[in-house]
Amino acid sequence: MIITLTLLLAGPRLALSSPETCKLPKETNTRPQASTFPPLSISSDGNAVAAWFESNLPEMAGPPKMGERERTLARLSASAFVEMRKRGEVTCEEYAEVLVKRAKHYKYMGQFMYFDILPNQMDQVVRRARELDQKAQEEGVDSLSPLYCLPVPIKGTMATVDYPSSAGVGVLHGYFAKYDAKAVDMLKEKFGIPFGKTNVPEFAASWVACNYANGCTLNPYDHSLTAGGSSGGGASAVASYIAPIAFTEDTGGSTRHPGVQNGNFAYDPSRNHYPNQGNSGMSYTNDQIGINARTFEDILFFDQSFLSIDQHHKTAAEKAAKRPLSDIKVGLPRRPFAEIFLPEGAANGFGLPTTHQTRYRASEWNMEKLKLAEKILASAGVKLIREVNGGIMEPNFEIFHSFAGQIATFVNHYLEAKVSLREILSDLHPAGDGHNPFGLINLFTITDESKFRYTLGPYLDDMVSVWNSYFDKTGVDVIMVPAQLCDAIKFSRMANSSCTMGGGIEASLSKCNIISYSFAKSIPIPKVIVPVGLSPAGTPISIMFLGRSGPKNATDNMWRFDDEWAKTSDVDFLYTVDTLVKQIWSEAKLRRKEPSLVVGPGNSNLFLSHDGQV
Repeated sequence: MIITLTLLLAGPRLALSSPETCKLPKETNTRPQASTFPPLSISSDGNAVAAWFESNLPEMAGPPKMGERERTLARLSASAFVEMRKRGEVTCEEYAEVLVKRAKHYKYMGQFMYFDILPNQMDQVVRRARELDQKAQEEGVDSLSPLYCLPVPIKGTMATVDYPSSAGVGVLHGYFAKYDAKAVDMLKEKFGIPFGKTNVPEFAASWVACNYANGCTLNPYDHSLTAGGSSGGGASAVASYIAPIAFTEDTGGSTRHPGVQNGNFAYDPSRNHYPNQGNSGMSYTNDQIGINARTFEDILFFDQSFLSIDQHHKTAAEKAAKRPLSDIKVGLPRRPFAEIFLPEGAANGFGLPTTHQTRYRASEWNMEKLKLAEKILASAGVKLIREVNGGIMEPNFEIFHSFAGQIATFVNHYLEAKVSLREILSDLHPAGDGHNPFGLINLFTITDESKFRYTLGPYLDDMVSVWNSYFDKTGVDVIMVPAQLCDAIKFSRMANSSCTMGGGIEASLSKCNIISYSFAKSIPIPKVIVPVGLSPAGTPISIMFLGRSGPKNATDNMWRFDDEWAKTSDVDFLYTVDTLVKQIWSEAKLRRKEPSLVVGPGNSNLFLSHDGQV
């Protein structure tokens, strides 16, 4: 596949009970300096920031005091909790109290924003759980269907009336939205509970969940590792057993990269599979609400429950169960996912290699896991297709032409805040060379309106055609590739914007991530990150599955604008991935491994009883 990538940088509202008790007077909208963000005086100096991170990140804290019952509840997957709630074996309040206890105990890790100004913000989660218990008592437990009071953390870029909606910007730190984002509306309507706002870089404009007002989110595997971004707060919360599932959002990797860094499953759906209204967008093509979870079963459970598409899931599951493994074809294209150099004459805004000898390659640890997964699938009878396909995709920056305007719209409509775009831009601060939201937001100064219109029109049609040509020629069901070219990233390497790829090649963070997470992101493609264990250094490693863009044999492009079709478009893909994950995880070396935060000595290990037995 000779391709140059699409270039990407990077009704009534239902409020929770007594939201006015946690709202702030306007004068409290301040700009605090969080302790896990480097001092602003050095924030532009990559070497100084790297040294600061190496010396100032906190040690991993000990566990909260939890009894056996609490630890059992904390371990539950989302689907397991719902089944217990249906049977009356746990109340909404009891489960919420356990998760809130963990959120408060680990608040130093920065998974959630606003503890500095709303130290009791999580109490409303327990209050809402208590209200839903009362509803179940009066109307029957099935009155809570389909989510049965499941607490779900909300990404910090999504508008909420119950928590501030600053999108990580200090000057907006105390502003609440006047309306909920559509996905939050739906969560409430389906009797889920919004569980805080997770940390993000300013308006999601970075692969690192850092901002000076809330600090940098820490990773439960190793605090020296970033939690990824922009959805690092939610991903860390899931991996830390603070919640079994969390809302994320992906424009150029912001659901998937945090999934990799935190050892989670990450589902980045096709465009408009979940509603995007009320999420502060960066583009009109790439942004998509998604989810992180510790189990793939929870991805399937939440998808069918949240969208009320149970019958579609049932049909797809039955079809997948009857399909022999020998009938599944998995594509294994090496370029541009595992190695890349650009053909002569291709646009090359990032300075990527142009010869085979200097090509970038996925790291040895990533390739070792991928090749083992290939071996396991082949031994189970899955057909692996290594054939490559021709085609050229021109890169562009133009998709972000609207980013600044979308920020202004969000601030005006959802927050009704009298804060200008100039004030927001002046309030952004880097954290070394690898985290600088200003550069991405400010792209509108160099993009072109006519090129932007072209990008939204014929360019997308061409991209869909080229992407699907691989599926049409090879007959594959899905593509399986390394999740990213480099190994898990440390804060100190992020500060210098550096990573190590295969063959010991050193490159910038953007060159490591740009292909893995931004390639073909502007067209509707379902994508799933699958954790496949740890590296010899104890850092998480993942692989990625990608599907076809749109329906096979489509005669026009109108499916791209059909939001009802988008609700069910990914279901068959998800169950194909489910089948493959079960085979891959039959190999112990490829199973998800728990983070240090929950498998440390003593009670921090959620998986040991008091006598120390598994």
